[in-house]
Amino acid sequence: MLRPLLALALLSELLALATRNDLFSIASGVLLLSFFVWHWRSLMPYPRNLGVLTIAAVGAWLAVGEPSWEQAARLCRSAAYYGAFIGALGMMQCLVQRLPQLGEIHRLLLRGPRQALYPGYLLSSFAISSILAFGMLNLVCGSLQGYVEQRGIDDERRREGTRGVIVSALRGYALVPLMAPTSVGVAILTRELSGLSWAKLLPYGALASAFLLLLGWWLDNRRLARLKPQPDDRTLEASQQGSLRGVLLGSLLGIAAIVLLSSHSWLSATQAAMLLIPVAVAALILVRSRSFKAVWEEMDGNLLGMRNEVFIFASSAVLGGAVALLVPMRELSALLGGASWLPLVFGLLGMLAIMLVALIGVAPIISMSLCAGLLAQLTATGIDPLPSAVALLCGFSLAMLLSPYGASALLLARYAQLSPWRVAVSWNLRFVLLALGPLALLPLLA
Repeated sequence: MLRPLLALALLSELLALATRNDLFSIASGVLLLSFFVWHWRSLMPYPRNLGVLTIAAVGAWLAVGEPSWEQAARLCRSAAYYGAFIGALGMMQCLVQRLPQLGEIHRLLLRGPRQALYPGYLLSSFAISSILAFGMLNLVCGSLQGYVEQRGIDDERRREGTRGVIVSALRGYALVPLMAPTSVGVAILTRELSGLSWAKLLPYGALASAFLLLLGWWLDNRRLARLKPQPDDRTLEASQQGSLRGVLLGSLLGIAAIVLLSSHSWLSATQAAMLLIPVAVAALILVRSRSFKAVWEEMDGNLLGMRNEVFIFASSAVLGGAVALLVPMRELSALLGGASWLPLVFGLLGMLAIMLVALIGVAPIISMSLCAGLLAQLTATGIDPLPSAVALLCGFSLAMLLSPYGASALLLARYAQLSPWRVAVSWNLRFVLLALGPLALLPLLA
């Protein structure tokens, strides 16, 4: 019962973006609330606990804050926007089963030069995950088992090679916040901070990504080389190579289309992605099935399967907004005399906080939402948000590598048959510590 409300909420928010009418966005928030009140029991424990925390924060705002209808509408619109963000981008999961050539990714990448295996994996993972998002991890790890079994790779080479694939895939996934307009980190910052755009953040994200690539190349390329096929292995046909290159090219063309739409409309790059991806997926399903009913059923079913993620994103937005309304950041800025160093210090502290709380199970999107809400108050006093935003994005990216409770670490640990702590912390702690200092210097350039 009430099953269509989730899909209707997404559709309403996309109409709000296309028409710039806030009433559609408020309606989307109400639809989301109605859906999750009815389907509360179907949520997993983590989102339910987050929901209780969010209700407590909203209750505190109503009790001790200065609530107004305008603020309530803003919280409602934020929930609708971030819920629609993950729902819209998650539609790319519908394409994974229609692209069987993606299973050939290891055969293609491991035929590259021995000294360039890590960059190939990292950049391919980034290109695919910028469109497929979380589905990229399923793709890379799910197809790895078949690859090593076909090759008869021994246990030692398999262990080392599997570690190399998993860390490079996870680090490619972690480049998305730094480089892609489809990143939730970029979505949060550009929505909460007026005047900030993906184009302004991109140069610093590119520098951070280049450093992370070089660091990982030095640390882990040798592990990937353990999976490299022998010279007489000819199992990868040219047609398969071409089809996979077409997928990677398609991902880059998708990003180009997003940038083109955002540069010729009032939409940000993130908003353009939210509109283009569902439309493109629906068009492809319609061409294949010749049925509008099939389009609706598949996309609605995909959304229902993502209800936990949608709830986490929507609740994080409300939680961050409510806490920001309770913390007097403007008064703090005024007390310090509007110090020019305040946004830099705030950004660096936020960068560390996002990483540290990820270790105890707080999803990076929650801490990012909190920091963005507080930063929005600081920027209302005329402070440039760019240094803080760069620091927060770097912290968000590194936190994705360190969080043992995140969905990515849990998925990768299941494939590797290891503890999530070993995958997230043991395999990535040295990498993060080496990267932390140089990335902390990037806000100074901003």
